[in-house]
Amino acid sequence: MKKRMSLLLALVATAIFSTTATAATYKVIANNDLGMHCACPTFEGFLLLPPFNTVRAQVIQYGGDKPIMVTSGVTVSYSFAEETDASLQADPYFASWIANAPKMFPGFQPVVGGKVKGLAGKGIADTMSYDNTSKAWTAVGIPAYPITTGNAAKDIMTDPLGGPKRDPYLTANIVVKNTAGQTLATTSTVVPVAFGGCCTCHLPLAKQNGYPATPAGSFAYLGVMHATNSSKINIAMIDPDGDGKGGPVRCSWCHWDPAMGESAAPGWPAGTKLLPGATFTLKKSVYSFSDVLHRFHAQSQKVLTQFDPNIANNCYDCHPGNNVNCYRGAHKGKTAIWCSDCHGNLTQRIATNQMAQPWQASSMPTCYSPSTGIKSAFACHSSDTYRTNVTWNPGLFGKFINARGHYTSALLCQTCHGMPHGENPSTSVLDNVQNANLQGAITGAVYPNGKDKTYALGVCDVCHYNKSKTWSVPPHEL
Repeated sequence: MKKRMSLLLALVATAIFSTTATAATYKVIANNDLGMHCACPTFEGFLLLPPFNTVRAQVIQYGGDKPIMVTSGVTVSYSFAEETDASLQADPYFASWIANAPKMFPGFQPVVGGKVKGLAGKGIADTMSYDNTSKAWTAVGIPAYPITTGNAAKDIMTDPLGGPKRDPYLTANIVVKNTAGQTLATTSTVVPVAFGGCCTCHLPLAKQNGYPATPAGSFAYLGVMHATNSSKINIAMIDPDGDGKGGPVRCSWCHWDPAMGESAAPGWPAGTKLLPGATFTLKKSVYSFSDVLHRFHAQSQKVLTQFDPNIANNCYDCHPGNNVNCYRGAHKGKTAIWCSDCHGNLTQRIATNQMAQPWQASSMPTCYSPSTGIKSAFACHSSDTYRTNVTWNPGLFGKFINARGHYTSALLCQTCHGMPHGENPSTSVLDNVQNANLQGAITGAVYPNGKDKTYALGVCDVCHYNKSKTWSVPPHEL
């Protein structure tokens, strides 16, 4: 009896010790899907891209022999540190979106019960849903918008319309709670959104040709220029909402855009009218919006002679420049790699017909090679077995964003490496905060020469219990 009692006590002691030593805690790691989203500063004339950010988070139960990916039984929510429903509705630029969005997306209500909603139904503070394809909790289409904070260090984006500078790098705070409402884990991630460079050229272009240097004047002259192509369509003379004025025009009605979820042009909405004096008829194009937009600017003699003869390689002319300079990831920090070294410049992209299927994996670079048909002076990552047995899920925006590897092929590449164009360690301090917090919390973590806690997650104890405190490159194919 004494022997059995001693054995029982020993087993109980062992169980208590094991439970204490590996007590389950939770961690959440979140990232914006893209390194920068774009939105327009005004929406009365035409729409390139709407406010539409997507945040993804992976929740890990830490403890025991192996970490567990949490797919249910918790609530994952987010909120923005810099903006609220009230601040968005008070922003005159965003108010333009609120007024015009229902005209460009019939049936859509951008404000419901006083709450701002994105095109996919998510608000500026909301819950996330679990997505089995990405193995992540997601919030799709958040209506994030660059904002003026009054902090000169954060308000770095120049307003092309002459207003105060804005902060393009917003902060989403992520909270994980159990069914009892107890907080299990928190993190913060950068949610980037900025104005593109269109107005920087188009406002002075309008003035040069006798139109006001305003969004309305720019739209009027843009219509004149558009009418010189084979379609003969002056988009400024299209009245989709029947109010007797041109606009607002959604470019993807005619030129399909995968970023809008389209594989073919949907056509003009019912009831679209033409202003008096219009002599053209409405039609749909077979060319993608990315194709016609890039092709025109790369080949226009007006653009090449009056604005930038090297526009094919100067991506910030259109993509978020305005002092934002959205390309800021590890590739920029470690090397002299430029956008065209991986994607090709516009002339090369046109020659290889990449923009016939824009944003697809088939036309995007991978970790192992540049875009199809592009030769780079820089060596890509090795495509050996050590790094190839991953789940790619090639979809919109390429393989890196959609790929998973490492632990049962469940970790998104972004979870460890950060968002594309802002990969860790980023040249932007904000991008590095999350990884620095996760790896910095590991007491006694050791980093080899040239590495520190801001690098891609490589300290095993961030997710595993008592496995290793030394930073290394983990196997991607487990």
